[in-house]
Amino acid sequence: MKVVINPAYSFLSDFINNLPDCFESDGDVIYKGRNTIKHFSIKNIDIAVKSFKVPLLVNRLAYTYFRKSKAARSYYYAFEIKRRGFLTPDPIAYVETYKGGLLKGSYFVSVYDSASETVRSLMAGENVPDAENKLRSFAFFTAALHEAEIYHIDYSPGNVLIKNMPDNTYQFSLIDINRMQFKSVSKEEALKNLDRMCLSRRISSDIARYYAQYKGWNAKNTVEKVNDYSDHFFELKAFNFARKKLKRSKGICYTLFGPILLYQLLCKFRVIFLNGKSKGRLYIKETDLYNKYIHESDVRGVLQSKYNYPV
Repeated sequence: MKVVINPAYSFLSDFINNLPDCFESDGDVIYKGRNTIKHFSIKNIDIAVKSFKVPLLVNRLAYTYFRKSKAARSYYYAFEIKRRGFLTPDPIAYVETYKGGLLKGSYFVSVYDSASETVRSLMAGENVPDAENKLRSFAFFTAALHEAEIYHIDYSPGNVLIKNMPDNTYQFSLIDINRMQFKSVSKEEALKNLDRMCLSRRISSDIARYYAQYKGWNAKNTVEKVNDYSDHFFELKAFNFARKKLKRSKGICYTLFGPILLYQLLCKFRVIFLNGKSKGRLYIKETDLYNKYIHESDVRGVLQSKYNYPV
């Protein structure tokens, strides 16, 4: 087992060294999916522990011999983010366990930020107090992040925390930071980095305008670029989610050769050979397939808007 502890939190060493044994039975679950995040309260410190899923054999080899584990990257990236003047919950430690000489599991330990919340509601276009100022602040924060050569590969609503400050300003911090790059960020990379952030086209347009304002760029072009990137991302996501849902209920063959493939073929045929005509039997069948199998996964409404489907 390998344990690295931030010296500022050495008083938590007993808890950290015991993590592999107590994680499953202790703590309160914050999130459980591919990875599991739990909340612990130890010596008056609120702690978040992220247990990363046991990697496949090829990744166990890679993490053992060629690259840092996700937990180790999270730990060291947190220090780098802070060094560059931005916020992320204090890194406390990381733990790696091994079996047969290869990485088996890893844990990233940080301070739990209970005073902040994610920007999910804001990015979904819900009725959030002072939304306009929050969106402007978020766009300026993102632009400053890029100027500091910080590129969060998983830059999504669940990975940015917002906190209301006493002076009526907003403070942002980054989480889920195991996939980061510290490099010069090009204009295209900067705008594409916003592609998964907004379910609402109105919100992505507002953020793009404020980002352009911060950078002194053409607002119209910036809005078009951000929305193009976002629409492309969420269109692919709609198909991926729809396939996963079918796979769970019908199996792999139905997923690969069933209604979603038929929908895509009908759609391409109509666009290429019928000039995208939104009527006729083919369009009716295409609409039925969309409503039955894809609409629920089309969370940004990209396909519905693109092809004018009645729902």
